[in-house]
Amino acid sequence: MEKVALKVKPRLVTGKGPNRRLRASGQIPAVIYGAGAQPEKVTLDAHELQLLLQKYGASAMFTLIRDDGNSAEEVNAVIREIQRDPVTRRILHVDLYHVRMDVEAEFEVPVHAVGNAIGVREGGILETLRHTVEVRCLPGLLPKAIEADISGLRINHSFHASDLKLPEGVKLVTDPEEVLFNILPPKDYVEPTPSAEGEEIAQPEVISKKKEAEPEE
Repeated sequence: MEKVALKVKPRLVTGKGPNRRLRASGQIPAVIYGAGAQPEKVTLDAHELQLLLQKYGASAMFTLIRDDGNSAEEVNAVIREIQRDPVTRRILHVDLYHVRMDVEAEFEVPVHAVGNAIGVREGGILETLRHTVEVRCLPGLLPKAIEADISGLRINHSFHASDLKLPEGVKLVTDPEEVLFNILPPKDYVEPTPSAEGEEIAQPEVISKKKEAEPEE
């Protein structure tokens, strides 16, 4: 998958006060952990990160570049968590997970519904219960997103995680029975009866009059 350059700077001072001042100056507190290394506290440029998220999404693979440009090795990382202000939705903190390209890891990947569901065409409402699923794969095989084909979904039917078609080398970690999408019925919806679905209606038994006895020869 495509890797995206992301600049990081060391964060020497920690605490609520310093972090608040960082945010006021256009920086975001972050931490890098994983791959057996000690957690490293850094800062990210808020404007740069916002642009990268809009263009590549939160599931992108980032190549971290030190501010001084003297990094001894290439560090690849994915975003594990983004903490946002519940009111303004401004990013408050970011967790970056350092991954090795030759070792499988677990990732959260967006799921996008594609197709015009039968149930929606019949007046139903598409309900999205989960926007992401967890998968396990080598970082180089990590998909940017996974498509869920809901075109065959009818009213009162569900699309489960097990219905996803995953790329080769990508394994599902989320519970296969987890419901991702539902088609809700409209308010005036009436559940079809068996007869409405083409099943034959039982015909009433017709009892005919007893045939008159024929005269004996």
